[in-house]
Amino acid sequence: MGKVRNGWIGAGLALMAAPARAECLGSCAKDLEAALLSLVAYVLIGITLLVMLIRARWRRRGLWGLGIVLVLALGVPLVSQGWLAWKLRAVEAREMVGEPSPLAARTPLMIAPGDYCRDDACAEVLHSRGKQGIHVVPVSALEGLDLTGPVALAELPLEWWVEGSDTGEPMRRQLSPAERHDAAAGVDYLVVTSWRYSPADPGPVEAGLRANPRLHDMGPGEAVRLLFAPLTEGEGILSLATLRPDLLDLSLTDRALAIPLAPRNTTRADNAAVGTEAAMRAICPTELGEPDSVCRWRLGH
Repeated sequence: MGKVRNGWIGAGLALMAAPARAECLGSCAKDLEAALLSLVAYVLIGITLLVMLIRARWRRRGLWGLGIVLVLALGVPLVSQGWLAWKLRAVEAREMVGEPSPLAARTPLMIAPGDYCRDDACAEVLHSRGKQGIHVVPVSALEGLDLTGPVALAELPLEWWVEGSDTGEPMRRQLSPAERHDAAAGVDYLVVTSWRYSPADPGPVEAGLRANPRLHDMGPGEAVRLLFAPLTEGEGILSLATLRPDLLDLSLTDRALAIPLAPRNTTRADNAAVGTEAAMRAICPTELGEPDSVCRWRLGH
C-alpha cells in the first residue's frame, strides 16, 4: 500500500536545508524535535545491543533485546498499517460512483473547504461556471450547525462567487436575506469539494451524512473529498440525511504508525480519488472529447 510520511521524512528534509530549518515552526518543529530525540534513542539502543552481542556473557540477553527492538520498531507499525489498510477497504466500499448531472445544466450550491479556491476541485467548478458564477457556502460557516436534519438554504450564509480574472482568487459577495431566499428556491444540485493536498478533518457535512441510512457506518475519520447530489428545485432545503449522491469520493484521515516506531512518525492511507472520469464529464466537458488534463489534475489525478 502506497503511503505518505509526515514525520521523519519531513524532518530529514528540514535538516538538509537551512532556510527550511529557519521556517520550520509549529507542527514541523515538533516533528523535527521528535525525529532527533528518536534518532538519539535508537543510536543509544543500537550501541548498547552491539556491546551486548560482542561480549559473550551478555550475548544471549543481547539477542533477546535485539528481537524485542525489532518487534517494536517494525512489527507494531506493520500491524498498525494493516489495520489502517483494512479500514481503507471499508471506506472504499462506501464510495459511490454514478453519473453526476452536468453542472452547466444545473443551478448548483457548492460547499467549499474554505476561502482558498485554487488548484483544486473548487477552482475547477468555479472555472466551469464562468461568468454565471455559483452559490457557495464555506464549510467554516457551517460549524456549529446541526446538519443531521433538514436545514433551510435561505438560513445559510450564502455567498456568490465568480472566478477572478487577475489573481485567480474568486470574487465573492455575501447575499442579502432577500437574495438568499430567491437563490434557495432555484438551487437544484449540491457539490461538496475539498482541498487537493490536505483534506480537512471531518466536520458538520460528514456528521450530517452519518445520519443518512446509506452512510450510517461512516467512521469518524472519514471526510468527503468530492460529492455530487441532486436537490429538489423549489424546496429550498438541504437534507444530508436523505441525500442520494450521484458521486461520493471519501478520504480516510486516520493515520498509522510508520517504520520505525517513534513519536509523531506516522503515515496515512493511500486512498486514491474515485469517479474522476464521471466528475470530469459533469464539471469540465470538452467539445472535441479530448481529456482536460488541468481538470483531471485538480480533481486529484
